[in-house]
Amino acid sequence: MAQTLLTILGICVTVAIPTSMIALALEAGSLNFNVLFRNRSMLVRYFLVMFILIPAFALLCYYIDSDHRVIWIAIIVISLTPASPGMLKNVTKLGGDFRMGITWMLTAIFISLIMLPINLFLIGRIMNVDIDLGIDDVVFKLFFMFILPMIIGFLIFRYVPKYSSPLKKIFELVSKIANLVLVICLLIIAIPMIINKDIIDILLILLFLIISLVISHFLESPEKKYGPILSYSVILRLPAPAFVLASINGKTKVYAPEILTFLILGFILMLVYSKIFYGKEKSHL
Repeated sequence: MAQTLLTILGICVTVAIPTSMIALALEAGSLNFNVLFRNRSMLVRYFLVMFILIPAFALLCYYIDSDHRVIWIAIIVISLTPASPGMLKNVTKLGGDFRMGITWMLTAIFISLIMLPINLFLIGRIMNVDIDLGIDDVVFKLFFMFILPMIIGFLIFRYVPKYSSPLKKIFELVSKIANLVLVICLLIIAIPMIINKDIIDILLILLFLIISLVISHFLESPEKKYGPILSYSVILRLPAPAFVLASINGKTKVYAPEILTFLILGFILMLVYSKIFYGKEKSHL
């Protein structure tokens, strides 16, 4: 049963992510690189929070709390990954800038290709452990599941625009079906894992997420007009690189519960966050 679910999960991920990337590119049409790179303070803050400050905070927790190091290692790894594509729809629903969001997401993927191996190497040295970086596998997945589909989407929009709208609807439908099956499989796998976890473990992960969200919320406040892009990027991370690294190092069973708990608690936390900070604003959109 478990192996069947994992097989279905793998197929759904392979289908859902590229199709959603093509649909997002067709919807955006183009990127806001000029605006993003002109706003250097925003770019620097986003970079520092996502790829330096939050991973450093997770590393600090690893040293402070020696009794729960499995949790902190999992959080360190997932804190090095770029934002999940799912954050774009959430940011847009709250009145955020969709094109700025997708531009930052793609920028974060490129940054992660550089920062992920550097950070893992440094963390491995600091923690005095050998980590099989598996960079080839991570880069392969990021390129063929995210970057290449987005390039295809932008090329379709530019060179055959009359097909953009119907193709977008097709890719969105396929993505939604695959994502639905994906979520069901994840819940079937994750719920028993989370139920069997110690309540202290769950509270520690939740506390880390809350502190990370508070940091992100206040540091992105100067760019409030673009929506909560940084907050959603920090909390709704892309799990694929974390699972790839865990698998390469033979630690999937060890770290999967923590990674899945991080994802589910992050999703719930952002639902609460959107209601608290954007509930009234959303009603006026």
